[in-house]
Amino acid sequence: MANLHKFSVQEALNRPTQASSSVLTDDGQVKDTAGSVIAVMVSINGFTAADKIELKNSTDNSGTALISFVATAAAQSWMFTPGTDIEFSTAIYADVTKSGGTCSITTVYI
Repeated sequence: MANLHKFSVQEALNRPTQASSSVLTDDGQVKDTAGSVIAVMVSINGFTAADKIELKNSTDNSGTALISFVATAAAQSWMFTPGTDIEFSTAIYADVTKSGGTCSITTVYI
């Protein structure tokens, strides 16, 4: 759990309210420097069971996956909002492994 940042109530109230977002439909860089993920929304259609989407701590797909979504059906949607930010110390990269179909990955980060 080293990548989680916990805030006291006062810290949370004093946090900057400006966040950025990225929408990808395939592999790609979400953020090219270190950052923290606040939320991820994933929608898939035409995927095969075990196809996956991972957010990696890297500028490319070689880094460690810190968030993973694995398909269990052809069409699904997920919304992930961790109770604390998930910190990426290098960069944030979305890696999509699929045998077919389409996806949309919306990542909210600071």
